[in-house]
Amino acid sequence: MSTGELKKLINSSLPEEILPGPSLSQDQSIEFIKNLLIQNLPNSDSKNLKTDLQWKYVLEKHSLQKRPKPKRKKTFLTRKQRLELGLLKLPKQGWNYASLQPLRDMWKEYMRENLELTTAPSCTDADWSSFSTVVAKSELVGAEITVIRSKVPSLVGLSGTLVLETKMTFQIVTPRSELKTIVKPTSVFEFHLDSMRFVVFGKHIATRPQERSVKKIKSQMVPDL
Repeated sequence: MSTGELKKLINSSLPEEILPGPSLSQDQSIEFIKNLLIQNLPNSDSKNLKTDLQWKYVLEKHSLQKRPKPKRKKTFLTRKQRLELGLLKLPKQGWNYASLQPLRDMWKEYMRENLELTTAPSCTDADWSSFSTVVAKSELVGAEITVIRSKVPSLVGLSGTLVLETKMTFQIVTPRSELKTIVKPTSVFEFHLDSMRFVVFGKHIATRPQERSVKKIKSQMVPDL
């Protein structure tokens, strides 16, 4: 058979006895297909024809038309929206250091419940790794912090109540009721809880507070400024 004859055979219409015209009703078409399958299928397969035969369109799940995805409503403010509303900036005036005492007390109570300890373990104890991880992931807003080392000499000795923490800075209110901004990576900080004293290298917590709470903390860090 030549190539031309083969193309002609492929493009020719099927015989009417194999594929009836569209004049058949739906019930008649179904009955025709059943009879066709019974005639051509082995007896072992035709026995279960009534239960196994399912009328499904094979390409239904592979439609080329993309279904529009439902738009999800945002339940949070973007950084741009928070910046426009002034939520990322604190006023420089009008602070009262004494009025922040309830915030400091609340932070101490939070840390006591978070650590569940009255004394800090030694670095050689088995609980040291989990203890340091809990401290590193804890919320620091409300703590009374002091700069004990810094690449900026004028910041050494500066202390106050932490009122806002960002990725790279601490904003504190000093005993003079002044708002000060301290860059984290260039300083070493100290804060106290009852009889425990904590020293934190700013570069080790140079992340957003919400990210630090879920971030994996390294067990060993080089304590250089």
